[in-house]
Amino acid sequence: MSELVKILIVDDEAGVRESLQDMLAQEGYKTKTAATGKEAIDACKNETFDCAIVDVKLPDVDGTALLDNLKKLNPTLARIIITGNPSLETAVQSINTGFDGYIVKPFNPQKLINHIKERIESRQKEKWEGLLQRIGLSSNEAKIFLSLILGGPSEAGKLGVSTGVPRTKTYISLRKLVQMGLIQEIPGDPQRFSTSVSSNALISFVESWKDDLREQSSTLVDLEKAITSLGVLQDKREASGGNIRKETVWLIQGDKEIARVTGELLSKAKVSVCVVTIQKGLVLFYKNFGKVLDELAERGVKIHIKVPIGSSDTRFVHELRFGWQVANMPVAVPVFLMIVDKNKLLMSNLRTDDQETSSDKEFGVVSQDGTLSSYIFALLCFDK
Repeated sequence: MSELVKILIVDDEAGVRESLQDMLAQEGYKTKTAATGKEAIDACKNETFDCAIVDVKLPDVDGTALLDNLKKLNPTLARIIITGNPSLETAVQSINTGFDGYIVKPFNPQKLINHIKERIESRQKEKWEGLLQRIGLSSNEAKIFLSLILGGPSEAGKLGVSTGVPRTKTYISLRKLVQMGLIQEIPGDPQRFSTSVSSNALISFVESWKDDLREQSSTLVDLEKAITSLGVLQDKREASGGNIRKETVWLIQGDKEIARVTGELLSKAKVSVCVVTIQKGLVLFYKNFGKVLDELAERGVKIHIKVPIGSSDTRFVHELRFGWQVANMPVAVPVFLMIVDKNKLLMSNLRTDDQETSSDKEFGVVSQDGTLSSYIFALLCFDK
């Protein structure tokens, strides 16, 4: 895929720029050169690059500082430092800053090419895995599917080793990918797997995901309009001396804080709890607060759950329906929305990776005793 890769070369020495450009062009890479940090910044504002090779000493800026700025413009950029005056301090700084390479002039052409290839292929793989996750595959499924695309047919055991996916999760992911029609089983002993001969399965999968996003986008637009209208109504009521007041909304961050606030809101439930989320969100919610919800249901609190119901969670949903009201709703984005007693609201994002460790990637908004919560409850949670 070298012809799809673009590399930015930044060095104030014309000979170095030309030499690197010739070497990379022979490998099929597209390149662009810059002699200063300003030229490099301007280039990255107009184009997207996969890799930047930057001299540590430039006329107008330090190379390490420039790479930090380029990273802000393109977070997935592979960054490689080159220097004619190596020092331990620069080497340590490049490692601590998270650069992808530290190369000393004069460099061995083949070693340089191999190093660049390795870094770019690693970043390209991460990018493709990210794209596959965005269309609905889990992290493990994306790694295995991409491994089969790049490496060809393989056995389950070898796939687990090459991708780093645990053995049990490898088999689970393979079954899911077969069900989706993205891969197929190859009869034999040992059994092997390969990507589907036709790309129609993946195209259909993407089209289905696009349809879900369109529907969700339409819902979000309607909700945004409703919230705006509600804000106007509140302003008018306040101006006329009405008793509707604007509700206070505050931000929370981190899975531990979100879990704490969720438990705090549930402890105040007297009448109803409504949750709108995806399958993963429901599983996490049940794992952490299932017992609390069962206790609330025993006390007469109505538990409403809105979640996409598919073949993989039918049994789980059936069990929940013994004590809760669970209904199908096409939620297409990884979100968790909870409304308690129609006037306490918590809404947060959900991580799409498979990590089970604590993280600050989750963020949310919370409101208590507000009109907006009641309005959203009526819009999304009320069972007609």
